[in-house]
Amino acid sequence: MSEQAPNQWLPKLVEPRKLVVTSASFQRFIRAEDLPRLAESAREVRSVWVDVTFDRDEQGRPMLTGQVRAELELECQRCLESMSYSVEEPITLAIVWDEAQAKALPKHLEPWIVADDEAELPAIIEEELILHLPVVARHEQDCLDSAYLSSDEQEEDAPTAADSPFSVLSKLKGKP
Repeated sequence: MSEQAPNQWLPKLVEPRKLVVTSASFQRFIRAEDLPRLAESAREVRSVWVDVTFDRDEQGRPMLTGQVRAELELECQRCLESMSYSVEEPITLAIVWDEAQAKALPKHLEPWIVADDEAELPAIIEEELILHLPVVARHEQDCLDSAYLSSDEQEEDAPTAADSPFSVLSKLKGKP
């Protein structure tokens, strides 16, 4: 990850209640070391940029909304080589203070449970990024030589009816 000026880094700890009151927003990079679980899932976290706003929706619910963009280096599960992977996803989370409030949210809203005054903002961004990683990372084009995908052995023909273990029973059935 390239070195950025300190004021361009997303703060690790924030106070969501206060940020909602002031309608605060951040357009910043996140340090790779603040995303340890994402770093475990990728060969390299090149850059992660967020543009998020703390505000209220039409019903007065505290919300975190915005966009996240990430450039990652993943391992292709076909050829085991590095591959570039980009994520660009919207973020829409309702900020709630406990499980009861989370359960009371409409189905279309995802909760961010903030039990204390302070919360780790990079951690919730990391969760959103992990949800958008592919289950099996692989290049879009064929990255393996087709010779590796076939064996030199001749494939056996499908068993015939005479090879079937039930062929003996059919012979016995025909006898009185």
